[in-house]
Amino acid sequence: MDKGEKLSVIDDVLRYIATNEIRWIDLQFFDINGNLHRVSISNKRVEESMFGIGIKAGELNEVFGHSEQGELLLRPDPNTLARLPWEPSTIRFLCNVVNAVKTENYSKDPRYVAEKMETNLEAAGIKNSKVSTGIECYFFDTVATDRTSSGRGSGTTLDAREAKWSPSPLSNWRNGAYLPTPFDSMYSARIQICETMEDSFGMPVENHSHGRAPTAQQTFSISEKGLRDAADAVCTLKFIVRNLANAVNASSTFMPYPVEGEKGNRQSIGISLWKAADNNVFYDAKEDYAQFSQSGRYFIGGIIEHANALSLFTAPTPNSYKRLAADPITVGWSKEKNESLVVITNERKNDKEGKKIVYMGGDPAANSYLAYSTVLAAGLDGMKNKIDPGEPSDSADEKKKRTSKALPTSLYGAIEALESDTKFIKGVLPGELLGDYLDLKLAEHKRSITAISGWEVEKYYNI
Repeated sequence: MDKGEKLSVIDDVLRYIATNEIRWIDLQFFDINGNLHRVSISNKRVEESMFGIGIKAGELNEVFGHSEQGELLLRPDPNTLARLPWEPSTIRFLCNVVNAVKTENYSKDPRYVAEKMETNLEAAGIKNSKVSTGIECYFFDTVATDRTSSGRGSGTTLDAREAKWSPSPLSNWRNGAYLPTPFDSMYSARIQICETMEDSFGMPVENHSHGRAPTAQQTFSISEKGLRDAADAVCTLKFIVRNLANAVNASSTFMPYPVEGEKGNRQSIGISLWKAADNNVFYDAKEDYAQFSQSGRYFIGGIIEHANALSLFTAPTPNSYKRLAADPITVGWSKEKNESLVVITNERKNDKEGKKIVYMGGDPAANSYLAYSTVLAAGLDGMKNKIDPGEPSDSADEKKKRTSKALPTSLYGAIEALESDTKFIKGVLPGELLGDYLDLKLAEHKRSITAISGWEVEKYYNI
């Protein structure tokens, strides 16, 4: 967007605020873990300059800690304006975090990481990246946790009308994928979520369905966008889901593995790269295997080469590795097997527009800005260094093998992997952000291994 176009968008935004009885402007931004934070300012504080130099709206060091870059401001992105349907006098903007002196982007702002990755793609000759998302979550009717004392231990009770332990006639013991109503009891809720996503926030949803797990799991497929905008869309979907669930006294969770014995929540990342409007880097009509190009193979080679390090960004919690244990992923690639780390779309022949790779190793606990950026960085590294991904896992040679490489089995394994494999993200993740992120993940790991679960008490109390 050139300067003239940006000014035109800002003029439209100011006019909308002035003519639509908007009282409050919700400024939303994200921390290193991808958690959304917000502060609401009065319409009287809105002026054109805040879209350029930013606006002071609270002490942001409460979120980011001390900043070596000086005082931090929020710079709203005028293209992300959306009116909140549950708060009609309020609009929201997604914001970049900038420093007050030079109005430069703050190095620990994850949204800025995604923007830098888009710049790196352009430098590599990629004119357009298209990123789509499949994401799962659970809805529960009630959630009750005993938090009397951390030393005493805690127990959590989850209830859903679809759960196999529920007395409801909607209780389901089957595979949950594509259930019809009334057994898909949250169909109307998903409709409201998708229509809010499209009508209020301007972000199309390709499809939605009951999830694979039987206990009220939901699946959403978000239409493809540029890298940063795709991450914006995931964060927006989470925001909508949580608010609409709360409005009807229900509870939603994007926790990777909330229900023991079920498959858990995953987040798949679809990617295609374009050098021109008609030049899909991953498509080659002459290739026998899925019409998938050699450049695409190298891209997958990079993902496989850095798979363990990537896990710290795409499966970033101790709970993520319980999900991967329940629903294993093999570090390989295929046009058929969804348990492969990378799957190639192969729906029909000569489909240049639809040819893409889908990274299957992620879950919704990820900070999408960091996860998407690092997966693309790994793929670009593969293309730059011509990394061979090996044979696809559905080939005759691979099927003969009795062992296969697996992802890390714990958060600490992913931490160790990243600490020995950071070169591919140089120039994408600033050193300050990476250091803070590793510290957070290490602290999370240490806390997780000292926490006592109900299963441990049941299993070992009388040992």
